[in-house]
Amino acid sequence: MMDLCYSIADQNVATTKSIGIYNLSIHLARSLSEQAQIGNLTVLSNRTISPELHLAGNARLLDCDQAIRNKAGRIFWDQWGVYRKAKATGHPWLFLPKGFCSFSTRPPMNVAAYVHDVMGDFYRQRYPHYWPKLESFYFTRSLAATFRRARVIFTNTEFSKSEMTVTAARMGLRPQKIVVAGYGFTPPATSSVKKENRVVFFASKWPHKRMDIALDFLSHWLHESHYDGVIDCIGIFSPQMKKPAEPNWNWIGRVPPAQGREMMRRARAIVYVSEYEGFGMPPVEAVMEGTCPVYSDIPPLREVMAGAGFSFSNNSKESFARAMQSALLTTPETIDLWSKQLLQRHNWQKVTEKILPEIS
Repeated sequence: MMDLCYSIADQNVATTKSIGIYNLSIHLARSLSEQAQIGNLTVLSNRTISPELHLAGNARLLDCDQAIRNKAGRIFWDQWGVYRKAKATGHPWLFLPKGFCSFSTRPPMNVAAYVHDVMGDFYRQRYPHYWPKLESFYFTRSLAATFRRARVIFTNTEFSKSEMTVTAARMGLRPQKIVVAGYGFTPPATSSVKKENRVVFFASKWPHKRMDIALDFLSHWLHESHYDGVIDCIGIFSPQMKKPAEPNWNWIGRVPPAQGREMMRRARAIVYVSEYEGFGMPPVEAVMEGTCPVYSDIPPLREVMAGAGFSFSNNSKESFARAMQSALLTTPETIDLWSKQLLQRHNWQKVTEKILPEIS
């Protein structure tokens, strides 16, 4: 039997920059709480997230609202607060699902961290002026501290592991151990619904989501295919973004996760454009909801999707048009087969089984 402290106190769905990290943090906590190998599980939480956890009986919740009170509270929590709370539990291990260790003090227990990607390092090379310098400095130092001090680092794909290895070497560091634990998905509880003549497009203000490519390719496809349906655009839009003039576009903005899943369920296809990811959840989520995904042909998405859905080159409008045509013709039976295959590859029990031996 092992005892584990798990910190999710610094997360809030209303302010998170990554729904993927938020989802992993909740589902992994739930999965760990169900494991017989864990004797005592203490989850450091907050008032916004505790009602969402639904943990099994062997778990204890400690609300630590100071972690989300304001920016100063978050920094204090990252650098000192989380270690103090975790030490008070007496558990030998602390699990950090957001992957950032303190760079101000050494951990008084064993630390396991889940590092989702090295997006910050990618931005420093590709978009060096996008992030504020102080924020970039803070998270660079935090990542370096994780490389130095975590007993084990977990991640989602072989691609992310290789990127972390390169980034750590660039910093002159060598992590103790990196394990590809993967990411999990849960089959939707609802039955299939009637499809509407809609496409869901995941928009973003982040440069790596390449809105320039997405809008250009979608506009070209609309003109060439004479598609008469609606493109529902969800996400956070940059105020400077020039929106296409065609009446097909429906600009919605950010939506809660449940609403996003419902929109995917009713759509005929989803479009996900990116030049860099650690994992890339939406294409898998679309398949789970019975909808065909169209996504950028980049290494992590190839690894994750394993042939499900249709990929396209970010350098080719024709490639995108072919992928869209194929997606709209895909049968429910094919999508259902993909769903079964992806659930076999990406499920929370498999993730947990890869984590437990490393922290026992």
